[in-house]
Amino acid sequence: MSSTQRPLPVLAIIGGGLAGTLAAIQTIRTSKHPLIVRIFEPEAELGRGLAYATPDYNHKLNGPAKAFGLRPDDPLHFAHWLEHAARAAPWKDFEDGANAFAPRWIYGDYVSAELVHALDEAQHRVVFEHVRAKVDDIHAHAGGLSIVTEDGLQFDADHVVLALGVFPTRSTLIRDQRLLEQGLYLPNPWQPAQLERLLQKDSVLLIGSSLTMIDTVVALEARGYRGTYEVVSRRGLTPEARREPPVWPEFIEVGALHTARSLLRSVREQLRKARAQDDDWQRLVLAVRPHLASIWSRLSIVERRRFMRHVRPFWDVFLHRAPPPSALVIDAVRAAGRLRAHAASLQRIELGEAGRVSVQYRPRGTQQVNVSEVDAVVNCVGFEYLWERVTDEPLVKSLLARGLVRPSSIELGIDADPGSLAVIDATGVQSSRISAIGLPLRGVLFESGTIGELLRQAVLLAPRLSLCATPAVPAAPAAVRSPDELQTAQSI
Repeated sequence: MSSTQRPLPVLAIIGGGLAGTLAAIQTIRTSKHPLIVRIFEPEAELGRGLAYATPDYNHKLNGPAKAFGLRPDDPLHFAHWLEHAARAAPWKDFEDGANAFAPRWIYGDYVSAELVHALDEAQHRVVFEHVRAKVDDIHAHAGGLSIVTEDGLQFDADHVVLALGVFPTRSTLIRDQRLLEQGLYLPNPWQPAQLERLLQKDSVLLIGSSLTMIDTVVALEARGYRGTYEVVSRRGLTPEARREPPVWPEFIEVGALHTARSLLRSVREQLRKARAQDDDWQRLVLAVRPHLASIWSRLSIVERRRFMRHVRPFWDVFLHRAPPPSALVIDAVRAAGRLRAHAASLQRIELGEAGRVSVQYRPRGTQQVNVSEVDAVVNCVGFEYLWERVTDEPLVKSLLARGLVRPSSIELGIDADPGSLAVIDATGVQSSRISAIGLPLRGVLFESGTIGELLRQAVLLAPRLSLCATPAVPAAPAAVRSPDELQTAQSI
């Protein structure tokens, strides 16, 4: 491949989790002209990311199969695929495909199968390459963009999609490295080998009480853990089991909702009606969810900040419920007296006596600081969305420093146009060459990481990305590696 001119236009996708792979699938299906689609992802399998890379079959999707098809014209596609694929997999509790809460690993298989199918349909119109490398930098020049990998190689591109996914949180409470060295603090609950080290512990503190906490308990219970769990979060809220009741009658008036308080008041009024009728409050979730993007777009920056500060924890529990099989495990552990949830703020975590961990926390609503000891601590808080705090990712630092992106108005993720998903640079100009998808858009679209929302964004992006499939123009010289040099590349 020439270093000065590409025979085909190039779409580069940075990140090969679900968001990046969906962007590739939809663009491959939509593009009518020859195109190179190049995904930069260090992991061997595309489409898994963090969520769908867990090999633990006890980690389920938090919704039924009928809700997670990846073909806009066939919503039940995953359910139908599952009926055939799951029977050949080591999954023993498969029943009805449409209502099954499938293991997340199997969903990763489905995403991979959809990518293969899209490429098969495209035949030789699309050249697909998987570059197993992290991207450290992106340069903009007159001819397009140059992507620099961690090993110093450069690749030209006509358009780049940022599908960087999530970044782990870094606890400021862990100052003693011996906690990490001795396996007493696990910063990442998604490492099976690390969880195995906890099985002989009598007590474990879980920081955070959301779905990540539930996954951690489920994984430990499946491995035979029989100790106790202390769960600490600021409000002590835990998700309920997801149910599938009929949708609540339409009640959202998007045009009348301009403040976080008005939104909360509207939802609470309907919740009171549901309780008065002895009805299932989860019916409201189905009525609210379709309007989230429109509601969020109407809130001012002040109201968005107010929502994130005061409402978001309750909103997350309201919207993001637990898979029923996982909820059953939590209910059983709680009924046995082995799980206690505390609404409290952690103050300090340090190495205690006899190889234990000393934890200081302040119960919500008090000034009193309590001290207790546990045998290990697991960080289940979730992920970091403030890009300016992501100090160990060279690409994030470079994009901000070069002004190719800027933080969103509420600092979560990066700024972008919600209609086109074009990123907005430091001068306030929409980029014609860089787009984003998924969790980098947390501040712009709020609910930007769900499967349904990722599919919507991928469909929205596809026509924009297909526009780069025009005759290639001369690009600035770069040491571009040819397909023959890409040992892990796939070309179809």
